Formats: sequence, C-alpha cells, structure tokens
Amino acid sequence: MTSNWLEKLNGYVPILRSRWWTGLLGLSLMANLLVAGAVIGHAIHPERYENGGRASFAQLVPRKFFMDLPGPRRKELMQNLRNSRDEMKNLRAGFQVTALKLADALDAENYDAAIVKTVIDNFTTGSESLAGRGGAVVEDLISKLTPDERKQLAAAIRDKENHTKN
Repeated sequence: MTSNWLEKLNGYVPILRSRWWTGLLGLSLMANLLVAGAVIGHAIHPERYENGGRASFAQLVPRKFFMDLPGPRRKELMQNLRNSRDEMKNLRAGFQVTALKLADALDAENYDAAIVKTVIDNFTTGSESLAGRGGAVVEDLISKLTPDERKQLAAAIRDKENHTKN
C-alpha cells in the first residue's frame, strides 16, 4: 500500500527526458541570477566602479557631468581628454621605472635618504608626474567651460561625494 512519492508527483511535475535540457536550464538560471545580481549591485552602489581603480584626472571630473552635457559639447570636451590619453598612459607606464629607481636607492650600499626623497618627490610632484599632468588636463578642461557648465560640474562633484559618503 505504500506508494512512491514520485508516482504521486507524476501528473504535476514535468519530467525532462534529456540531460541536455536539464543542463541548459541550469545554465540559463545561473546566467539570469548573475545578471540580476549585477543590476542590483549597480543600483545599490552606482558610483563605486566609476574610475576603475586608476588614479587619474577622471577622479576630479565625474562621468555624470559629461553624461548631462549635450552631445556636441560633450564630444568637444572629451576630445581634449582623448588627446592626452597617450601621455597619461606613458606616465602610468613610468610607474615601474620609478619603482625600480626607488628599489635601487633603497638597496644601495651607501644608502642616501636624499636620493630616496628625490625619487619619491619626482614621482609625486611636478609636471611629469601623473598627478601633475592630470591636474594640467583638468585645468585645461575647466578653462574651456562656460559659467553654467562650471556650476554643473560643481554640482556633479558634490553629488558624487554625497553618494560615496552614503
């Protein structure tokens, strides 16, 4: 008199006869959950991934500012940033050279704190540093903004700071 629980479900649960369909449905479910998680994560922390972790002038000028500009004006201002892209890439590549110089200065037989300080100062300041050149790019961008665009940039920066605090 004992009946199998599978026999009771026979009329209610569809039985997939192929392992391929079962695998395909499982993969589809995983992909949907992955996309849903990415959308929810972006909704919770929209500004978190804005700069991709790289130090650059882009940290001073939020993307939202450019997204709010009209198309032709955005292209005009972005062209100036694109023109400096190769120079910024070369400065980023110079990080390795500077790191090796610092390692050599630290590992020298006659350690000299002045040489270490000079290497670090050259890395952090001056027009040939990433921060120095990035600052010059931002100054150039700001000099081309209208008064209304400067106010819009200030609002975008404040908005970004409020999002990162919360």
